[in-house]
Amino acid sequence: SERPFLLGSSGINAEYGEDAADNIFGMVLMNDWSARDIQKWEYVPLGPFGAKNLGTTISPWVVTMDALAPFLLPHQPKTDPEPLPYLKENDSYQYDINLFV
Repeated sequence: SERPFLLGSSGINAEYGEDAADNIFGMVLMNDWSARDIQKWEYVPLGPFGAKNLGTTISPWVVTMDALAPFLLPHQPKTDPEPLPYLKENDSYQYDINLFV
């Protein structure tokens, strides 16, 4: 399961950078369906192409950023190995969200 964020602004001619969090409306759950049997078969020599585009679904609800506020925690950037510069988080917070089925 993945957790994509939805932008709350029009997005027309928008340039998001360090201010991206100011434009986030909420979060949904997303599942990127894969056909594992096809993925295994096509992986050599092509890589996982067709098996990764089987389908995508999102939850029927949006959790707003205001509703997520109680789950904010200070950011703890303890990673080994250290991520590449473009993957580093500069935010001073993270979310503690536990999902279960």
